[in-house]
Amino acid sequence: MSPPTPQQQVEIFHLLFLRHLESRLDKSLYALKGGCNLRFFMRSIRYSEDMDLDIKIVATGTLQKKVNALLTARPFQEALRAKGIEIQQHSSPKQTDTTQRWKLQLKMAGASLPVPTKIEFSRRGLQAGVEFGPVEPEIIREYQLYQTLCSHYSKDAACRQKLEALVGRSEMQARDLFDLKLLFDLGARPFSLEKPLVEKLRTSMDAITQIDFAIFKSQVVAYLTPAYQDYYTSPTVWNQINADVKQNILGLL
Repeated sequence: MSPPTPQQQVEIFHLLFLRHLESRLDKSLYALKGGCNLRFFMRSIRYSEDMDLDIKIVATGTLQKKVNALLTARPFQEALRAKGIEIQQHSSPKQTDTTQRWKLQLKMAGASLPVPTKIEFSRRGLQAGVEFGPVEPEIIREYQLYQTLCSHYSKDAACRQKLEALVGRSEMQARDLFDLKLLFDLGARPFSLEKPLVEKLRTSMDAITQIDFAIFKSQVVAYLTPAYQDYYTSPTVWNQINADVKQNILGLL
């Protein structure tokens, strides 16, 4: 096996964090979402820079103490060192009643500069569509890790979340379209869409086609697994993704 890339080392960090988190928090109280959910449970080929979770019930101060203790715990640090990873610096700049965020700088074996990542918990409770299961075995085997079981969102729930993210940002992101392409190809159909979301999606159709290839290349291609990067370095492929997602969204409205 060739040495892991910085994106893969960040992924290893996220997987080890999830494995060690289960010993500190009841697994029914949190659920993985976003890019890590798609990567770890739906075979996305896009690495995620950061990890996002939803959480319920746990008090703000309690979660802050538990995560801080996890990050400095010897077993967790030893597990990271075994994979050539060290937490060079971490902070918890946002700790509110709605969001708790940790920022980290990871020192990687063979890398001259630290690699940043974030872990963020949304405190708005768990949404519908939570499932519980193992991370994709292929990923676990590739990194030679112990299997991790985790609550996460189903493909239908993830699809709805991605649609909300697509129209909820100040500027549309190419990665949201890329993720929606995966979810639609998996047969995902979001839970019932309320009228306000339908209207936002309907008025966003033109903006979707304005996300050009240069944005896709900078936001997505650099974060794909190496075997797929050449294939997606093509405006034609991006245009087809764009058209497919738009057609699928229109089919929901």
